[in-house]
Amino acid sequence: MLSGYITGCGSTQSMALNSSKKTADLYPGMPYEQVVDMLGKPKSSQMVGDKWIVRWVLQEMWVGYVPYDFVFNPADKTLVSWSKNEKDFQKSQENLKVIADAVGEAAAESNVAAGKGNASSTGPNDEALMRRFAVKLFRFSAVGGGQTGGSSTEIHLCPDGKFHSGSESGYSGEGWGTASQGGDHGTWRITGNMQEGEIVFVHASGEAWKYHYTRVEGDNVTLGSTKYGIAGMPDCN
Repeated sequence: MLSGYITGCGSTQSMALNSSKKTADLYPGMPYEQVVDMLGKPKSSQMVGDKWIVRWVLQEMWVGYVPYDFVFNPADKTLVSWSKNEKDFQKSQENLKVIADAVGEAAAESNVAAGKGNASSTGPNDEALMRRFAVKLFRFSAVGGGQTGGSSTEIHLCPDGKFHSGSESGYSGEGWGTASQGGDHGTWRITGNMQEGEIVFVHASGEAWKYHYTRVEGDNVTLGSTKYGIAGMPDCN
């Protein structure tokens, strides 16, 4: 007989990018072990009346890390139904805003101290190098310990001198989860060569940020101290 409440940290499988798409392959009557094989370790499990409720926190592209509640038959541990828990997701958004505001303030102070915000909005540009350097940069970082999840960032460097970026992050700890999305756009310019030089991003706000870049390990680029992978051609539509 199942009883009590169990909470865990989830799994890298459920936190993988766009893991929510796997729910399309679920069906009523699916054994619990098969669901775990598909989605990874669940976040929590509890008995509510005569229902066994198991929660997974799944990643949904450009939405974030979303809690899904699965109802199982406790007698034979087979799946009955599943759905997003919109109420808990909205609560997580409120929690995230408090955290994101604090992190953003700290990052802004760090960037100012590093002099990143002092670049001029105008300056030299190598147009031939820009056309060669037009790529999509991608970065994903994961966290562990008492939390699971991570953040992903895409930067699209277009050959016409425009850029746009998108990011999302989600974290799940004991009893709560958070998710956020963000993005930016503007223009960019570059000087140097295909191996190293300087890139300046002029954001829509008018603020200009300058980074030293270096090609490392083949298809990777560092912007300042952050490493990105080169993920193909940019989306410039």
